[in-house]
Parts: sequence; C-alpha cells; structure tokens
Amino acid sequence: MSSTQFNKNPSYGLSAEVKNRLLCKYDPQKEAELRSWIKELTGLSIGPDFQKGLKDGIILWTLMNKLQAGSVPKINRSMQNWHQLENLSNFIKVMVSYGMNTVDLFDANDLFESGNMTQLQVSLLALVSKAKTKGLQSGAHRRKWNSALLGLSLTPSPC
Repeated sequence: MSSTQFNKNPSYGLSAEVKNRLLCKYDPQKEAELRSWIKELTGLSIGPDFQKGLKDGIILWTLMNKLQAGSVPKINRSMQNWHQLENLSNFIKVMVSYGMNTVDLFDANDLFESGNMTQLQVSLLALVSKAKTKGLQSGAHRRKWNSALLGLSLTPSPC
C-alpha cells in the first residue's frame, strides 16, 4: 500500500462533484500565509507540498507545543502510517482541549489522504484565531501576528 494515499480511485458522480467543489474552495494565498505563520512560530519549514509536509503530524505537534507549552510530551517520529495517523488524531484532540470549536476541526484522513484540504485550511485558520484570542504574539520582538493572516475569513470563498 502506498504511503501517500490509501484511496487513489477516481471519483465519479456526486463524489466527484463534492471533491471538485472542495478543491475549488482551497485558497493558495491562505496556504502561503499559514506556512509563514507556522514557520515563524515553530522554526520549521513545511516544504513544497503542504499536505506531505504536515501529514506525519510532527510540525503540527511542534506548533501545538508552541501555542500551549507541554501539551505534547512526546511526538511520535515513526514514518509508519498508523503512527502518523495517531499523531494527527492526537493533535485534533489537543486542539479541542486548547478551546477549538469541534465544527472547525479537520479529520485525520482529510490531511493524511489529502481528502479535504479545505477543511484543514479552515481548522488552521481557526487555530490562528484562537491563538489570537489567547493573546499569542510572535517573534523575539513580540510584535503582533500579521494582521492580514489574522483578518482572514475562516470560511473558504465560494467558487
């Protein structure tokens, strides 16, 4: 089985229509701003492929530890699929304990199988917003986060 996707079958009918609508709502500009926010906070680069860079959960766990110190005592660095899915599932649980609304959360398979990257984007934007409400500031100079990123709508734009 491929480590990149479990389900590579093409979508047909309603499934294809839903998948196309989700892809249409994904915003590359928001992705770029999220990349910058994550890198500034964690010091880690996601790499050229947003999904592949986050799917093992390591960068997300590092991010969560920066937002809420000690929330992740041990990050599983195994490259086995089930360990990566476990990292993602545990990250989602910690997002809830951080105060995230459950409707804003992504499913581990949304990221792992690249199924609904729009929902991942919504979740991360909601996390930015939650961090802002908790008073998080960035950088050594403690300047406020990029106002453009913090002002982003949590709702993907319609196609």
